[in-house]
Amino acid sequence: MSMFNLSLTACSFHIRIQNTRNHIPPINLNDVILIEDKESKVVQNSTIIDCFKGFFEKYSTAINDNIAQKTFSCEFKDTYQGETKDYRYLYTVIYSGLYGSASEIRDITTRKIKHKKRTNEADERPFYLYIVIPKDSEDVKVQKGMLLFQNIGPFGIKTITTNKMIQYFSEHYSLTLRWSTIAADLFIRKILTQGKIKKLTMVKNHLSNDNSDHIGVGYGVETRTISDFTFTESKWKQILDKIQYCTKGRYNLFEFENITYDHLKVLVTIGDRTRIVDVHNIENLSIIEGIPDEIKMADGLPDKELLLKHFENVSNEYLSEMVLSIEK
Repeated sequence: MSMFNLSLTACSFHIRIQNTRNHIPPINLNDVILIEDKESKVVQNSTIIDCFKGFFEKYSTAINDNIAQKTFSCEFKDTYQGETKDYRYLYTVIYSGLYGSASEIRDITTRKIKHKKRTNEADERPFYLYIVIPKDSEDVKVQKGMLLFQNIGPFGIKTITTNKMIQYFSEHYSLTLRWSTIAADLFIRKILTQGKIKKLTMVKNHLSNDNSDHIGVGYGVETRTISDFTFTESKWKQILDKIQYCTKGRYNLFEFENITYDHLKVLVTIGDRTRIVDVHNIENLSIIEGIPDEIKMADGLPDKELLLKHFENVSNEYLSEMVLSIEK
């Protein structure tokens, strides 16, 4: 019997003091900083790891998010943290499930109804979130960390978790948490591969100096789509180099068969889902990649020890690509 594949979603994050301008650098993640907890009114020296632990404590009791129609809770123990040679880490198990619609749970062999799920019942699953705080070096004070979210097939908790984290850091500590892609080059190598790309959509804008030509829907736009990839290895490398060039700047044009296009979107298959990627806006995308099948147990959930080891290996790989500080 086939089951959902496991995957992980990876993104970087940095944190700024609320209401500071972008020319003020983010906080250094390994520094001890003076933080006031707005709820308790306690001012104390804290670390970013302390702030994440506060978030886990906040949601140690399950809540219902009636907008997303999901349950949400965090399990955290003192043993769910540690360090390697290059970084400190902590992780939590997030329990989340959808509610709001009724369904029937059937035995797929006999077709007998085993349970009738009501609108106030949630099909909860455990998801792991692994947080990485790289260590400072002699040359670099670290301002960027990583968030690794484990997914089960089409089910995940990145959106609900990051939304609640952003709200919590703002309301409790006057801190602004922001996330982005880990590294554009790494995203391209892992996601924009010939095997995963299903379609290229290229758009060319034809602009006229006569304003009367601009009346009407869709005037001046030429769209070309390619979905049959029979390129040689050398030809594909040329295309990938040009895709990579587009990611370096919002106004970089994509060239294909001696024609330049203003916009390029790519349809890719990631895990069990397809996704449209605007290569000109790659900074705000996450890396999603499969988790090896041997980590999945018979019930479709990950083996904890094998998953944590995989998170460690992935973190080491990503750290070799990341720029850990942000210029003013």
